[in-house]
Amino acid sequence: MVDCKLSVVSGGSTVTPANVNINIKRKVGDKLIRNKIICGDSIDVLRSMPDESIDLVVTSPPYFNVRDYSLWPTFAEYMADMRMVFEGVYRTLKNHRYVVVNVGDVVSKGTIEPKWAKRKYALGAHFTVMLEEIGFTFVDDFIWDKGEPQSKRHLGNPPYPFYQYPVNCYEHIIVFVKHELDKTKIPCPVCNEIITQSNSQTTAGVQSWECKNPDCPQKSASGRGKRFSARSVMMDEYKRPENEISEEFIAKWRRDIVRINPVKKINSKGENVLGHTAPFPEDIPEMAIRYFSGVGDVVLDPFVGSGTTAIVAAKNGRDYIGIDISEEYCELARKRVAEAIK
Repeated sequence: MVDCKLSVVSGGSTVTPANVNINIKRKVGDKLIRNKIICGDSIDVLRSMPDESIDLVVTSPPYFNVRDYSLWPTFAEYMADMRMVFEGVYRTLKNHRYVVVNVGDVVSKGTIEPKWAKRKYALGAHFTVMLEEIGFTFVDDFIWDKGEPQSKRHLGNPPYPFYQYPVNCYEHIIVFVKHELDKTKIPCPVCNEIITQSNSQTTAGVQSWECKNPDCPQKSASGRGKRFSARSVMMDEYKRPENEISEEFIAKWRRDIVRINPVKKINSKGENVLGHTAPFPEDIPEMAIRYFSGVGDVVLDPFVGSGTTAIVAAKNGRDYIGIDISEEYCELARKRVAEAIK
């Protein structure tokens, strides 16, 4: 389910509304950019951000040709734009950090014209392949069970072969990590000395080390020195009370099929009370934020839409950066975040 939007493209070029203002001189790490909703094209805004400045990315990209704000002439152009966004995500994300993407398989038009030429697109599979090609490592795929389908299109079909099909009642929550092999020596976390030698890689893309300092107080029963990596040192730094995850929360996400009711955005009068056509539930960014970041970290959503990721980040003591090309959605996100944290 989409909570946000990138630009619409036409003929392979990005169309940016005249009222969009992109301040590309801002830098991540500057206090002015933290906890901000930035209105602009995600591709351009990401280019303005320095390398390895983001701790976690949580997002829900636009459906392909399902909503009015997400129309592309062809599926190839849609995926090309998505690739440019996530190449920017890869560059700005710190090493050994995570990307969590909520994406649903959709039935939509393959092109803007003809209007009625529809088919199903396995967006979960396409995004998985694309992210692997960019350099991310696949970690998990949670299936979001949305419960009973809201669509009634399958009802009334003749009871014969070729007329029957399941109605979509799930979406993907795919998890990736950036493991870029770095052989720069780091000090032992016990003795703080850089008297180390390279050790075998237990995780692809993660350089492991063994402390060879004879005076280091920590050794194994066999006399081996402390074994560690930049990733293990980083993980140890997060073992603080404020980052502890409750057993109840862990139990909720123990299985990779999770039942979460969709957000109810339409009231009894048929009015959209949230101001966005496809918000996603807070449960999804909450899992990502609590599982893959700590208090004080910077969480980025390059398709922030109505601001759900930013809201959950703020509630959990994280800083946020949200990007959206729609001035209307940016204002909505700012308003919702302000109301949530006041």
